[in-house]
Amino acid sequence: MPIGYSWKEAMAGIRRAKLMSLLSVSTISAALFLLGAFLLVTVNFRSAVSAFKNKFEIQAFLSEACDQHQALVVGSYIREVPGVADAVFVSKEEALKKFRQELAGQADLLDALETNPLPRSFRVTLRPEARDPESMARIAERILAIDKVEDVEYGREWLGKFYRLGRLLVMLDIALLVIVSLASVIVIFNTIQLTLYARRQAVVIMKLVGATDGFIRRPFLLEGMLHGFAGTAAGTGVLYVFYRLLSGSFPSVIFFRAQQFMLLMAFGVLLGLAGSWIAVVRFLRRMPGSA
Repeated sequence: MPIGYSWKEAMAGIRRAKLMSLLSVSTISAALFLLGAFLLVTVNFRSAVSAFKNKFEIQAFLSEACDQHQALVVGSYIREVPGVADAVFVSKEEALKKFRQELAGQADLLDALETNPLPRSFRVTLRPEARDPESMARIAERILAIDKVEDVEYGREWLGKFYRLGRLLVMLDIALLVIVSLASVIVIFNTIQLTLYARRQAVVIMKLVGATDGFIRRPFLLEGMLHGFAGTAAGTGVLYVFYRLLSGSFPSVIFFRAQQFMLLMAFGVLLGLAGSWIAVVRFLRRMPGSA
């Protein structure tokens, strides 16, 4: 069947039910805007995590009794721990110098110290696959078990909260995805169903002259897909406007990549197809003479 006929009938169906079509597109637009906003937050969060992952490291503090030779031995043991990329020795002098830089204007307070109270340590960098809370905790335990290592620090609490927030965002995205999908499918289902009932006599005549269910379905499926496409385009368009406004104050905020944007558009079209498919199949099954 020529695509021109399906296109013509789909556009005619939209014109016949302008109000319902507008409601359908508006609902999908609002739903996809909300979903897109949450997904965009997740995308930016994951981008921030990727940037911070390079800074994830473990600080291994040595005991006061550990001399220079023993420190070298400890360093070799640390480098043998699975997941460790490197271990850089930090002397007491280097630690104090860094501490002075961090204190900035209050560095003069350290002049009152008679001795350097900061311990020797190793700054342990990790392999990419080991930069997560579970792996870091396991590596920290292995390092702490090494003789002459007195304590380890890797920001366990804030790192755990960081990753829990990431998991929470993913769960919210999934929940919102389900809600948006159901709402959009129901709205498109009702819109296409009204169009079908308005053209009930025409459908009956087509069935009588031998038209196949596929021939009857195509215009309505295309109509539903057009609703999904228009609603998604409008929702993501509004989201992009908000992104442009926000990026002026926060340059680090990113938008969807081309592939992610196309997937979102495809998702909206699939919602339109799903809603219209259910409506058409249900309608045709209820027609007299259907199996």
